Parts: sequence; C-alpha cells; structure tokens
Amino acid sequence: MWEKRIMEIREKVRESLEGLSFAKLNEKPSPEEWSIAQIVLHLAGAETRFLTLALDSAESHSGRSETDVDLSVFDDPAQKLKAPIEPSTNKQSREDLLKELDESRSLTTQFLMNYTKEGLDRQSMNHHRFGKMPIWQVLELLGKHEQRHLQQIEDVKKRIG
Repeated sequence: MWEKRIMEIREKVRESLEGLSFAKLNEKPSPEEWSIAQIVLHLAGAETRFLTLALDSAESHSGRSETDVDLSVFDDPAQKLKAPIEPSTNKQSREDLLKELDESRSLTTQFLMNYTKEGLDRQSMNHHRFGKMPIWQVLELLGKHEQRHLQQIEDVKKRIG
C-alpha cells in the first residue's frame, strides 16, 4: 500500500512547487519557521536518513521486530515535532530542490527494487524517535512524514501570499 502512496505524495510535493518564484520558495512565514525550500530540503534529508538506515539494516540482517510502531504522531499537525537536523538556510531554486528530491528518491527506488515485505520478514531497524521498528515500515514512515510536510507547504503558501 505505502509503496504506491509514497509515489503519489511525492508527486504532490513536486506539484506544490510549481509556479513559485525563487523569492516565494525562500520566504519564511515568520523568523522561527521554515521556508518552503527548507521544508523540501528537510524532506530530502529525512528520506536519505530513513532509507540509508533501512538499507543498512536490511543488509546486516538485523534482529526481528514483531510489531509495527505507532506513527500516528504524524497525523496531527497540531502536535509539533522537533527535527533532529535543521535544514540549510541557503537560498534554493526550484530546480535545486527538485534535484534534491530526485536524489533522495533514488534510495527509496533502490530499496523497492531490492527488497519485499516478505523478504525482510520483520527485520528491524532502530529509528531515533520510534526505536526498534520493522524495516518495511520505513515506507509508512516516509509517506506519513511527507504528507505532514505537504500540508505544511500548503499552509506556508497561503500565509506568504
């Protein structure tokens, strides 16, 4: 299910950048909030971290995880989460942002080409926030994370005009 959903959500993220000027991509709604460019850099960086962890864990045939972790924290935009790594404040063009998204997506593509849910047979990975989780659940994690930030992008677009 998430194999298809992550592709759909990513396409919506890409579409959300259409027609935005360099200035709008890099404008913050307030000094303490991220610009759209920073949100996109965060998404690409998180995907790289998530999938590197998943690929490394799959290669090492890590221990088993019998149950999925609860990722519902991503479903409530009112619940604020602190990112472990802040995205760059350097100004970004749309083309640069799309390139970052494509590069991070290559890891997800590699994962999907090399592994199946059945093939991983509940092997686990350790995530900094959720602890031990099934490797295959990285796709749900990625999808819920991107969906949450897609909503954030739409909110920033409205607020910056």
